[in-house]
Amino acid sequence: MYTLTTPNVVLTSPTLAGLFPLFKDDRVREIDTCSIRLAGADAGERITRYNGALALRMPGTARSIVTEMLHEIRRAGSFMRPDGSHREPREVLASDWDALFEFVELCRNPNLLLSSDQIDAATAEERAAGKHFVLSDMCIETMERLFGFGYCGPRLPGTREVQSRHALHVAYALLANLPVPDRVLETYRSDPGAFQYAEWGEVLVHVPSLRGAIPGAKLRTIASVMRHNGKPVNEQNADIITMLARLLPDDAPYPHAEDVLHAHGLIDDLSLPETFSKPVDVGQPVSPLANRVRELVAASICRRAVEYADKELKAGRISQRAHRHRCNIARLDQGRHTFEYGNRMARSLAERNVEALLKVLDTSDEHNRASKTAFEEVLGVKLLRLRPAARRRAVFLLCGYNEVQQTQWEAQAAQRKAASEAERDLQDARKAATQARYRDAEDAVITGMEHVDRAISDGYSSIRSYRIGASVRYVLARGEERTARRLSAKDGTLAYARAVLGTLAS
Repeated sequence: MYTLTTPNVVLTSPTLAGLFPLFKDDRVREIDTCSIRLAGADAGERITRYNGALALRMPGTARSIVTEMLHEIRRAGSFMRPDGSHREPREVLASDWDALFEFVELCRNPNLLLSSDQIDAATAEERAAGKHFVLSDMCIETMERLFGFGYCGPRLPGTREVQSRHALHVAYALLANLPVPDRVLETYRSDPGAFQYAEWGEVLVHVPSLRGAIPGAKLRTIASVMRHNGKPVNEQNADIITMLARLLPDDAPYPHAEDVLHAHGLIDDLSLPETFSKPVDVGQPVSPLANRVRELVAASICRRAVEYADKELKAGRISQRAHRHRCNIARLDQGRHTFEYGNRMARSLAERNVEALLKVLDTSDEHNRASKTAFEEVLGVKLLRLRPAARRRAVFLLCGYNEVQQTQWEAQAAQRKAASEAERDLQDARKAATQARYRDAEDAVITGMEHVDRAISDGYSSIRSYRIGASVRYVLARGEERTARRLSAKDGTLAYARAVLGTLAS
């Protein structure tokens, strides 16, 4: 036993390797090295620091040091039976198992264990053998010889997979109903997060009657369904779970298992979202058109939701229970659909708001079909199965526009759109040019936007380009003068100059 003593605390470890976790304790880490005492160590074993971190120094070669520390871990831990044979991983304490693999990780920083002279000697020895010195590789090689497995761990019970996580070895052992010492299980009973990579293992720890009773694939799925529904697996329901597992195929998908468990009362119906417990004010229609738009749009949304649920059910991606839940929500949502959209469409018609109506009605038949059907049913105006030009004309007729008025409106709309796009281009170009940096005539740093604005203000109003090799250069020119102001396509000044000049021209 090794004892670490500081002015504030006394800590112990059964192995030298176990001292390193103690070194991370603030009560030790922040103490001057000269104030730390190590008892129980052999002559020449001492504590020092390397790059500020506490380290150990001991006599011997790299290989002898690693070998002796692994021997010590094996002797001090629960790896060996009294007769000298190796225990199975399921029989080893989790703390001892973790200590072994933590030591391998420690060897990835050889300066914490070896002096510079020892590292140089090991490097020379390995080089002479045609190898490259890596302390962690040396540790793993020795670990394989002493423990029978390497860094990836031994084979999991009943599988061909090797694994270094102790919890998985315990879980698979319990799955196969192999004996696991109670002192090993006690660690996992008190640590609910230990099976984060095999949550079904926690079930086997707490429900002994399920050990060896259900194949792993089925147990994983059943445990997952129960957990996601907030239902425990315990000795009270273990018998029925075992019975239901026989009804499932070996590769039972989650939705299938969910339906079986639900049919036998182990999980409940899915509850409706909380929003359905609160009344909703759907409003009042402003016209028969608004009323019909609401009815058809709500029905269309419901139908699509149900069709999608049907598709998911047929593909096996959801359970019957989830399918019913989705369909119930869709139907309830249909009755809670408000008149807001229908009223907006009716008001747009009353106000002859062609632009608003075009956005909804002047679209392909796959879009806004319910709204178009409502307009046709209430107003007798056909908007489906028409050519685009005829459909657009029908929208204008709804608002009382003859062909001349439609032409005038579209021309004005095109101008508004062009002006809007030009303004947007100007803003985008201005933002980009603001990031660029230039120097003015007085060698002061200015933005690309200022550079262009000053040039245009000085009369440089013509953008010209010329080639230099394979590249194209751009400038702002003034009349026939040879002098010009530089522009760049990359930094946004060219786009900004074009946008500004375009705005001025319009």
